[in-house]
Amino acid sequence: MGTEIQVSAEERRFLRRFFRRQALPWMLVLGVVAIGAARWAVPAADPGLEMRLRESIAAIESLRAENAALRTQMDALGQRVQHPAVDRRLEAAEARLAAIERRPAASADASGVDDRLARLEGRLESAVSAHDTVTRSNLTRLRDLESRMGAVDGASASAPAAPAP
Repeated sequence: MGTEIQVSAEERRFLRRFFRRQALPWMLVLGVVAIGAARWAVPAADPGLEMRLRESIAAIESLRAENAALRTQMDALGQRVQHPAVDRRLEAAEARLAAIERRPAASADASGVDDRLARLEGRLESAVSAHDTVTRSNLTRLRDLESRMGAVDGASASAPAAPAP
């Protein structure tokens, strides 16, 4: 099998001419028939496909624009709500209340304490209403402040602060 066939130059020319005249045209015809059969077997693309693709691309672009707008709104909301400011106000209120609690209970000016507590409570309410998003820990701290104010005011023992819902 490894040996080559010994062919003379004249036989070689004959075989080349024979292949070009007889086999090559048949191979070309079979190739054209195969290509035609393949094109006939595969259906044409749906004419509405391009329109649906354009609609899908437009919908994706609108969703991207809406996403960008929502991110901008969230960034703006984050700039308006300053959590450290709320924390500083709550800490200041807790410090004032702790100072009031440390004073002697039998003070001569009990109405002044009531006024101060009312102002402090008003400030806390305005701080909470000014910021829509108050964390659960801040809500717990506010409930704790209310119970402590009730204790300073002379109310009966109030229940401890309940956990945030």
